[in-house]
Amino acid sequence: MFYSTKMMKGKAVAKPRHLIIGVAVIVMACASYSSLVLGKSLSKQSKHCSQDKVLDANNEDEPVEEELTCLTVGDTGGGPDLDLVKNRKQPSRDSDECLLNIPPDPYMKIVLDVLVGFPNAGSCNFSTGCKPPHVPYDKMKRQYGLDWPPYGFTMTGKERLNNFRAAINEVNRNKIEGAIAEFGVWRGGAMIMAAAVQKHDDTALDRDLYLFDAFQSFGGYGKSEDFLAVSIEQVKSNFESFGLLHNDKLHFIKGLFQDTVKDWVDRDDTIAVLRVDGNFYESYQDVLYAVFMNVPVGGIVIFDDVMSHKDVMECWIDFKSDHGIPEELVQIDFHSAWFRKTNDTHIDQSKKRKTANLKKEG
Repeated sequence: MFYSTKMMKGKAVAKPRHLIIGVAVIVMACASYSSLVLGKSLSKQSKHCSQDKVLDANNEDEPVEEELTCLTVGDTGGGPDLDLVKNRKQPSRDSDECLLNIPPDPYMKIVLDVLVGFPNAGSCNFSTGCKPPHVPYDKMKRQYGLDWPPYGFTMTGKERLNNFRAAINEVNRNKIEGAIAEFGVWRGGAMIMAAAVQKHDDTALDRDLYLFDAFQSFGGYGKSEDFLAVSIEQVKSNFESFGLLHNDKLHFIKGLFQDTVKDWVDRDDTIAVLRVDGNFYESYQDVLYAVFMNVPVGGIVIFDDVMSHKDVMECWIDFKSDHGIPEELVQIDFHSAWFRKTNDTHIDQSKKRKTANLKKEG
């Protein structure tokens, strides 16, 4: 959320694996399943329990598609009282701002809870760089991604993670082909969720999953350095903890965006859901010029920090203006926004701005 790929280097975090094992014990008691172990595949999954099967009209306890509402959108405020939450709205079903709010099945509910971090672990104390003792858990801050979970796998909070899941469900439901790509992955939590959706939703289209990150540290972040930096080995271990690593559709792309996206400028591979968490003008510009045209009409683009980072918003405004892009941002929370691609806009590489005087990526 807050940090680009250059901010990451780190020590392995042992506790998340222990938390997962503890949760698995709870999950095994779920009467909805004959056999369920977190990080393992569902050996026998009820017919109505997959992501889209929740729309099954034959089950009176589950909403049919016509009864589903859209995810709420809008600002939350970034202060301790989250004073703007009350102003959030629910788009109409026929609006381009609508992503269906499909309730997670029991398996996915547990996955989401583990990824964002459990309440009893508290929240990071920024002044100590997330070293214990931690501060008390705040439900609203975790909901809207305004704290750091000490042992979670993502900083996005529940709202942004729900938005990402809804975006994946949306392209699956609408049969929009293409990969799922995230630029800036931290501990890999958001893409672990994406991999879980793809594995356990029997209606999902066959998709490659790309994780772009430097997977190393560049210093300069003081006490938080060890917490914010995560190696590629640790991210892979996190996927393994959920039983999702051994997948030939997973691609870990290590390096700076400016280097790793070059191959994509002339690639025809489509990206159905593009999620960017880069923090800086140059980071976003590198990604947008390389892969924006790979997102087809109907695809979803998500910017993790566009609403709260001035440089990121400036990059989007410049990119949008330079190419006459008609899509408008839909705010997810204090930090983030998304949009559904409605036009197949050509991107002129000659319009890429020189960034010598801009803050460098990381």
